[in-house]
Amino acid sequence: MGGNAPQAADRRQAQERLHAVLERVRERVPVVVSRRDAERALGALQVTDDLWEVFRLSRAPIRFLCAFLHELILQGLVLPEGAHLRLSPEGSRWVGALGIPPTRETACSRCGGRGVDLGALGEEVMGRFRAIAHDRPPALQAFDQGYVTEETTLARVAFALERGDVQGKEVFVLGDDDLVSIALALTRQPRRVVVVDVDERIVGFIREVANREGLDRVEAYVYDVRAPLPEAWRARFDTFFTDPTESLRGFRAFVERGVAALHGAGAAGYFGLTHGESSLEKWARIQRVLLDLGAVITDIRDAFNAYDNWDYVETMRAWQWLPVRTRPGHLWYFSALFRIELLRTPSVENLALEGNLFEDEEAATT
Repeated sequence: MGGNAPQAADRRQAQERLHAVLERVRERVPVVVSRRDAERALGALQVTDDLWEVFRLSRAPIRFLCAFLHELILQGLVLPEGAHLRLSPEGSRWVGALGIPPTRETACSRCGGRGVDLGALGEEVMGRFRAIAHDRPPALQAFDQGYVTEETTLARVAFALERGDVQGKEVFVLGDDDLVSIALALTRQPRRVVVVDVDERIVGFIREVANREGLDRVEAYVYDVRAPLPEAWRARFDTFFTDPTESLRGFRAFVERGVAALHGAGAAGYFGLTHGESSLEKWARIQRVLLDLGAVITDIRDAFNAYDNWDYVETMRAWQWLPVRTRPGHLWYFSALFRIELLRTPSVENLALEGNLFEDEEAATT
């Protein structure tokens, strides 16, 4: 019994220190986080010295993680070495006293943890889509664009096919730098695909591809989500897809327009949501928004959407927060795929919106 007393004292002191670290971080960043967020970060630091891998594995807001890592460096618990970070000997002893295990990954190596077999789409669809996507316009920071990988887009379509949300359906795609509309149309399964985007380059590209590939079920239009949804698109569709910006106001704008486009009970929607720019507190607020819209979450596939690294990383907001400045050398930005289904005909205000939809206190990549 006496031998356990020093261990208990060490653990208590380690916990008090973690509490003090979190309090200092909370004073600096207006992001609601918990001790569990810190534990995930400390678990990641035990298995990697790559900052971007720490972000990926921690599943916590980037703004919090940067402030947390800065505080650990200040206290000598983490050592920056060039472009890398590692726990110091003192930091390792501290984490050991806390009893935090190293992060473990158990995702399926074949499907990347998505639980989707792309082979169901057929080699012709997959090959043609990859060739088309190779030539799309580059992502623009002004529109908060960041393309998912080609496999991600194909996996979204395969998942929606499995759920019965594509075959013979009318589909609305709100913002489509990921070219979901093209992947859908290549399957020849939807009855109609209407895609809208504020970026004239994307709209022009989709129109050109649809004409060249004979995808006559695809219609593409320029549309700014801040404008009221045209009557021709309201309550007309079975399914919507969108990858919204993650300020709460921007998220609501995209998803509410998507829901307004659905005809009623049984219609479905798909969207992505990250941990890096959306705390669990924001996730909770988003769930309340969905319930108020008459929607229920039927599926969440975490880390489903993998994003290609964008060229503007050094001008994004989070670059100034980083404890070490280095461009990512691998995929690091992921989002969960959500599927929602309507329980009733939605009642959504269709008002014009003004102001910045892209930024809030948690925004990191704008």
